[in-house]
Amino acid sequence: MSFSFGTVVLPISELSADQIAERAKKELEEAEAALENARQHLQQAEERHARAKQHYVETDIQRNCSWNNMYQKLLQYKEAEGNTLVLTTKDSTTDRKKLAKWVQNQRLHYKYFMNGDKKHIKDHRIDALNRTGFVWNVLEHAWDLNFSGLESYYAEHGNFDVPKKHSAKLNTFVSNLRKAMRRKKDGLFQKELNEERVSRLNSIGFIWDMKHPARQRSVGEHVQFDYLYDLLADFKETYGHVQVSKMMPIWRSGDEPPPRQEYKRLPFFVSSVRSEHELFVEGKSCALNEEKVLKLTELGVKWKKPASEPRRSCAVRQKKSEKAKNDDGLNLSAGADDADTVNCGIDAANVEIPDDCDTVNDRDPIAENL
Repeated sequence: MSFSFGTVVLPISELSADQIAERAKKELEEAEAALENARQHLQQAEERHARAKQHYVETDIQRNCSWNNMYQKLLQYKEAEGNTLVLTTKDSTTDRKKLAKWVQNQRLHYKYFMNGDKKHIKDHRIDALNRTGFVWNVLEHAWDLNFSGLESYYAEHGNFDVPKKHSAKLNTFVSNLRKAMRRKKDGLFQKELNEERVSRLNSIGFIWDMKHPARQRSVGEHVQFDYLYDLLADFKETYGHVQVSKMMPIWRSGDEPPPRQEYKRLPFFVSSVRSEHELFVEGKSCALNEEKVLKLTELGVKWKKPASEPRRSCAVRQKKSEKAKNDDGLNLSAGADDADTVNCGIDAANVEIPDDCDTVNDRDPIAENL
């Protein structure tokens, strides 16, 4: 290794420690200058990109197409109502209902977009909607409004015990928060009370315990995860499946009461773990871990599909249609009485069932006759 001083190249062994340090300092200064220059170029490029993107959004929404027409109607709605929620009632006009449906579709497409499926909505259209103050998640928006109302109430009154006569909506919000925290502490999964929301509520000094503790409903050990898991396993041993929601109408009718009254707690438990599993898959904070997920999966709990996975669409129906057309033995004559004709020639073994469907009968009326 050597260093160059002017036109003279000296081996590193012939340089003093001070000379080597001085040369290294100079190289560091040159590298820092180059890095600062690159940062300036990057900042300029980002600013140029932002201007170009803004210009593209402004020009694209002026084109005559169905999406832009609905966007202009949304702007008109916001100017009249002051928001982009597009609420409807049974007396709403057809145009209002059509706009509300379009808004719902934008939220769904945005959910797909955030999960990597970007064919439904373009990035520049998301920017255009953001300009209007578009609400992508109605539930999050409602929670934030309630939180702001609670924060204002506390600033004015110095407590969180909101009476119904002041605001029935805010009173219910506070009550639900405290109930959710009690359930969370006792092992039930409360998706609406995640760690971020708990932190926000703690930051304003929210009191989780009610003013009158004696009135609180005690929650026993029966709500713990291990107990409910064992109860679900016992349910499966009794009925041969874990489709607990299917049994509720039967139990309510009184025709076939449950062997154990505790079984009536299971639909909420299964629904809760499925909601928590969505957070688990996304790597977010939740009440599940790998061990619990594995136990529930082995027991037979069916998890919801991520939003990025294909939905059951016309592709599945087209596959069935093609199968039916290729079936030479299919006979759909009006007077046919045999079972094969009634069932349209569909073989139950070949009916495609989505993973998040509990039973065939849950979504395929034809399968009820198979």
